[in-house]
Amino acid sequence: MVLKGMKPLSSENLFNLSPLDGRYAEDVRDIQDMFSESRLIKERIHVELIYLKAFLQSTGRKNWWKTEYMSIYTDLSTKDLDYVKGIESHTKHDVAAVIEFIKVHLPEKIRPYVHFGLTSEDVNNLAHGLMITGSREILLTHLKEFIEEIVKQANSARDSKMIGRTHGEVATPTSMGKELALYALRFARMYADIKSLKIPGKIMGATGNLNAFVGTYPQVDWFEVTREVVEELGLEHTLFSLQIIPGDAYAVMLDAVKRLSGLVIDYDQNIWTYFMLGYLFQKADADSIGSSTMPHKINPIKFENSEGNAQIAESSLTFFSQKFMKTRLQRDLTDSTVKRNIGTAFGHISLALIYAKRGTSDIHINTRKMEEDMANNGQFFSELIQLVERDQRASDGYDHLKKQTRGKRLSYAEMVDMMTEAGIKSETIDMYVKGKTKEICDLALSEVSNLLT
Repeated sequence: MVLKGMKPLSSENLFNLSPLDGRYAEDVRDIQDMFSESRLIKERIHVELIYLKAFLQSTGRKNWWKTEYMSIYTDLSTKDLDYVKGIESHTKHDVAAVIEFIKVHLPEKIRPYVHFGLTSEDVNNLAHGLMITGSREILLTHLKEFIEEIVKQANSARDSKMIGRTHGEVATPTSMGKELALYALRFARMYADIKSLKIPGKIMGATGNLNAFVGTYPQVDWFEVTREVVEELGLEHTLFSLQIIPGDAYAVMLDAVKRLSGLVIDYDQNIWTYFMLGYLFQKADADSIGSSTMPHKINPIKFENSEGNAQIAESSLTFFSQKFMKTRLQRDLTDSTVKRNIGTAFGHISLALIYAKRGTSDIHINTRKMEEDMANNGQFFSELIQLVERDQRASDGYDHLKKQTRGKRLSYAEMVDMMTEAGIKSETIDMYVKGKTKEICDLALSEVSNLLT
């Protein structure tokens, strides 16, 4: 039954094992495409053809290569993908299935040179490198959009003074704008770090020494040929590998994304705390339900969803970065199945960013509540008073204020009276409350702008 005014939903996604392919499929469709089995097959074909072109050109067969051969990659259809999987059901080898598929589409004389000298890992490391590079760009897009949403909120909250809290206790005033600007800056620095990282690629043969290549064509400059192939694919060429490429660079990239996950968790938890304090509230959606029993509630579920997905990503990325640092001798196969799962981590961190952005766009600043807390908790002024007294040579200023304020709640007005009696001028009090929050906010947002360009 479909209720009036509601669109019927497809049941297609109700039977998926992972919520990334079910409940959240529409949100992570781009990551799904980048890390799917179909993408892996397609990028393997891409690598094989780019290498075949370079091989034919470097071995005196330049005129054998036709530009239209690249259509095997560019025009790949679902029917073609099914055909590759059909071959694999017989070969029991995924790269061998790709090789056979390519050969079917080429003239007889070229077929012996498809995958010539390569090991499967020469193809796989480049295919995975392309997939990670593409996913990194998707991730950076989500991150940039999220940062831009924080920047909007920070700009609108530049003058929203509030009590700071250290160890959960009342502390020196700050502003919501400055706190949000600081998050925007931290995320922007991570954006720049992740964007700058290079993904390496190699074609070095069975144990990383180009043995088969120089054994069959010793006259060819294989260092140069392999460099051209890897760089044409947009990856950073390396000559230093086993059969697999050492996982150090992968670990660095995944560790960077793991740190991003940690910062998302920190942001979500602190925004959640500001909701709890009443400093933030959300736009109300007339049709949504916050609680099945308490109609008044508008829960911060977008931030909770974001936090949960970031925690899954952080845990997965920790495993991946540790795993890729290890291999037995020149090659073992444990990394193969693990690499197929990198996309799940990218899916979860992408979801975390998407929901954090949506939640941030719905934020409203409750200035009245922040002003109320300032008015009722003036004890933070003890910092200023004891410093003024010390500056006036009152060596017991700290102990004096400790006795008067520790463990007590004193109003803003009461503390102002105390300061006035002590001879502290009103402009000094105003300067202390404001601090440099506005200037720091503006400087942080200026640096954010520079990092995102």
